[in-house]
Amino acid sequence: SSNQGAGVKVAVIDTGIDPNQPDLVVAGGHNSIDKNAPWADDHAHGTHCAGIIAAAMNDKLVVGVAPKAELYAVKVLTKEGGGDMFGIMDGIMWTAQNGIQVASMSLGAPQAMPLIQYALQMAVNAGVTFVAAAGNDAKAVNWPGAYPEAIAVSALCPTGVTNTKLCPNTNEGISTFSSRGPEVAFIAPGVLVPSTVPLWHDASGIKSYSGTSMACPHVSGLAALAVAKGAKTPAAVRAALAAAATRLNGLSGDEQGNGLIDAAKLR
Repeated sequence: SSNQGAGVKVAVIDTGIDPNQPDLVVAGGHNSIDKNAPWADDHAHGTHCAGIIAAAMNDKLVVGVAPKAELYAVKVLTKEGGGDMFGIMDGIMWTAQNGIQVASMSLGAPQAMPLIQYALQMAVNAGVTFVAAAGNDAKAVNWPGAYPEAIAVSALCPTGVTNTKLCPNTNEGISTFSSRGPEVAFIAPGVLVPSTVPLWHDASGIKSYSGTSMACPHVSGLAALAVAKGAKTPAAVRAALAAAATRLNGLSGDEQGNGLIDAAKLR
C-alpha cells in the first residue's frame, strides 16, 4: 500500500531498540530504568518488536507493517527482560510528554497495576494509542492489556504453520499459548514471526519468535497506518482498526475480538 506510516511517531515500550540494526532507523528514545543510560537494546526483544512495526522496505527478508513510521525506543525492561511498575509508568508518561501517537507494549503481568492504568489514562488523554500483548499463559488477558485504555492483541497461528505444539491445527486459529478473554480487541500473527534482532544476538540480524509479543506490534504498525490515514484520536484509531477487521471462522470473541485487520481496508 502507498501508506507506510510516514511521520507517525511510534514508541516501543520494551527492552530498547538496537541503534545499529541496519534495517531499523530509531528517531530517539528514553531509558526509564536509568535516565542517564542509553535506550539501546541489551536483550533483543524490543528490537524484534520494532522490526515488525517498521523494518525498512529494502531487499531484506523482513518489512515492517509501517516501514516509514518514526521509531522511538522506550526502555522499561532490563537485559533480563524484567521491569517494575514505576519504570513502565515512567515510559508511558514519556510517550504522553513527547508527542508519541502509537505506543506498543509487548509486556504484561498476571496482576492488575492500578498506577499503570492511571498513567495510561493520562497518556490516552494526551493522544497516545496503546497496543498491548494479551499474554502467553493461555489464561486471562494480562495487564496492562486488560485495561480498556489498551488495545489487547492475541496470537494467531498463520495458515501453514505446522508446529503442532504452538498450533494444534494447520488452518488459521489461536495459538495454544495465547491468553484470551473479553478484553481481546484483535488477533494478529504471533507464531514463528521473523523480524530484526541485534547483530550481536544473531549475525544474520533476523530471527523468528513466537508470542503475543509478536502479535502486538503487528497491530501497532496498523495503528500507525490508521493515524497516517487521518485517525486523530485513540478512539478514532480503534474504530478504524475495527472497521478494517474481519472475524475468523471457528474463533470466539474472547479469542479474536474484532478479528484480523486487513491493512488494505483501512480508511
